[in-house]
Amino acid sequence: MNSNILIGIPIKSLDNPMSRLSESISLLDRKKIQLNLIKNTVNSFKNENIEIYLISNDLEIVKLANQIEVTTFSSKSNGLNSEVKEFIKLANKFSSWAICHADLPYLNKYNISVFLQEIQNNQIVISKSSDNGTPLIGGNVFFENFKYGENSFKKHIIEFEKLNLNYKQVFNRELYFELDTQKDFSEFLLNTPRWFKKLED
Repeated sequence: MNSNILIGIPIKSLDNPMSRLSESISLLDRKKIQLNLIKNTVNSFKNENIEIYLISNDLEIVKLANQIEVTTFSSKSNGLNSEVKEFIKLANKFSSWAICHADLPYLNKYNISVFLQEIQNNQIVISKSSDNGTPLIGGNVFFENFKYGENSFKKHIIEFEKLNLNYKQVFNRELYFELDTQKDFSEFLLNTPRWFKKLED
């Protein structure tokens, strides 16, 4: 069966991942956590109807993509918005699409299956992080005016209204909780998912 859902996972260089946790977690451990976050994100989306790309020019990410059997999209642009705008041009070959950040620790097959149904049935589906960011966005309507950065959720909503696009916000915590700050990490340690427990074994 041909793939009909496009998934893009933007990833920065692994030189200094999860930098806001650098005061409490070593570079080696942060890198280990980030790599396994990426693997869990990919595994949560993997399905015969889905084509997954890691959006990155980093050679280490290219190597990882080969190991976990997904494709890498190397953008000619700089900056997240430009990279994703370039990537999303692939979406016209698919019935629906999503852009997912690689720092959502509670993703799993079940909550992603629910999200995938939502993006197939709605023009735009979006989640909002605690700092008003946009960790997860997708839909069945082509869209390219991404507004990542400070207060991106609000900026995306304004853009949808300007373009007369119907949107649905998802409130499932598993689809918006990001492992970003020390407070996030402290909260995360109180309820660690299976993939993280395996790292500690």
